[in-house]
Amino acid sequence: MKTAIITVVLLLFYSATFSRDKPDPRHRFAIGLLGHYHTENYRFGLSGHFKWLLPTDQANGNRFLFTAKATHTGPEDGPFFSVFDQGKYDNISSVYVMAGHRINLFDKGWRATASDPTGDNAVYLEFNIGGGYNGLNRLFGVALNPAIGYAFNQRFELNMAYQGLIVESGYPNLNYLEVGAGYRF
Repeated sequence: MKTAIITVVLLLFYSATFSRDKPDPRHRFAIGLLGHYHTENYRFGLSGHFKWLLPTDQANGNRFLFTAKATHTGPEDGPFFSVFDQGKYDNISSVYVMAGHRINLFDKGWRATASDPTGDNAVYLEFNIGGGYNGLNRLFGVALNPAIGYAFNQRFELNMAYQGLIVESGYPNLNYLEVGAGYRF
């Protein structure tokens, strides 16, 4: 735990030290589609998200964001797209609403000094937390979604993430490993 806290503090310091000359005052939006692996049931599924990246006055382009997300793991005994079917099949469908922060680590340009302009490509870390609803057990819980990604030309991005939903004791938590792509506009 100490290592994780020290790593986050160092990443925030690094992000604040190596900054861009100009902030980005515009709202940005991102949509994404990810394939996921459900670690408890050993099944594959799909995740989709819509992200609202708030304007930033920081020179490094780090942003606060809001995320709406849905995940669906198909049933073993029915059609893949049977969603929120009141327990008819054993599919696992969930929806999430989260708030988070995106930290840009470095860009493709590899600046010599902090005042040099950056390129459009950036590696980023993203931390999200919020709430979610598990359609299988009909329970609400706490949602966690850390992600790492690479943004191309301020439009396309690839990312890997973990999506978790912590629900009441006595019910299984949801844990997904995700890989996918997104488009920002």
